[in-house]
Amino acid sequence: MAYVIARRDGRFEIRESRQTPKGPRARTLASFRVLDDQSVTKAAARATRAFDLRSVLASGRRAGARIDSNLSGLDASAEADAAFVAASRRMARVTSEPGPERKHVEPGDALCQLLDFADAVAASQPPRAAEPLAFPVLSRLIGVQGLSGH
Repeated sequence: MAYVIARRDGRFEIRESRQTPKGPRARTLASFRVLDDQSVTKAAARATRAFDLRSVLASGRRAGARIDSNLSGLDASAEADAAFVAASRRMARVTSEPGPERKHVEPGDALCQLLDFADAVAASQPPRAAEPLAFPVLSRLIGVQGLSGH
């Protein structure tokens, strides 16, 4: 888990703890005077574990770090990540339950849960450019191979 510590020279560091054969060690992911997008992005890229922005922000506040007001826009990203993790855990819990004892779920409810999970997955992905369809448009297939328009 990443956390923030204060240095003597007025700077702060985002660090990550890890266990080694010689005991716990911490490594610096990023140094900063003001916690901003650049320092958070650098730390997240260097992290070897899941990077929890909410925890880093809370740790930074406890350490007395100044936090860039524009950084709060990243909270939506952190919330989307948290929603994705929660949906993944729910899916794993449901699928690991033994079959006969599993509660019956209405198909409509199951579909809504699946759509919520798909939304969480999509929200956690970076935006990307639209791509052309890799399959033919169905309207072009009408009249082909005995298909009719009715």
